[in-house]
Amino acid sequence: MQENYLLGISEASQLLGVSEGSLRQWTDEGIIKAFVTPGGHRRYNEADLKKFRKTHPRMLGLKDLVVELKETTQEHRDIGQISIKHTNKEINQGTQDHLSDLGRQMLNFIIKYITEPNNREETIELVRGVGRDHGEILFKMGLSLNDSVEAFILHRDPIMNAVTHLMKKREVITGSVVEKIPMVAHVMDEALIALVATHQKYRKDA
Repeated sequence: MQENYLLGISEASQLLGVSEGSLRQWTDEGIIKAFVTPGGHRRYNEADLKKFRKTHPRMLGLKDLVVELKETTQEHRDIGQISIKHTNKEINQGTQDHLSDLGRQMLNFIIKYITEPNNREETIELVRGVGRDHGEILFKMGLSLNDSVEAFILHRDPIMNAVTHLMKKREVITGSVVEKIPMVAHVMDEALIALVATHQKYRKDA
């Protein structure tokens, strides 16, 4: 019967409506069974995939988490305009644009950190750089350390809310996503620590 045909990973991922990367992860985690050919290629039973699709109409993988995070881009752009609310000084457009850009960089580095495990050490250094830039800019704007932390948290909130939103969905969440959620918080914490250290350094040298 046709439904018992073995499908390659490309055909199998199309049948399930997921990326090949997500299907590989699910296979590695034992969620979906695959047959491995002598040449090392994965083959999937079409009947098993159709049964899985009926019992798991929607599964959330790493790709879904990335989508949720990317959807906060506009919020970071807006936050860059309001994160200076604690100062009465007039802030030029260049500084506002820089803050917005730092928020977008943070988002991109978070996605890079959770999707490129081989580059995490390098990515963390980039994240700390964003934190230091935040600390320097906010200090020079005249914000206190407390207000600077609050301004940074304005960027943190939409990112963590995106993760929470994903968790609240009723679909099944793969183990790979669950493992990445603490990583998101870790990246934000590293940036915040760098921000605080930089702000304190400038205040000490002032």
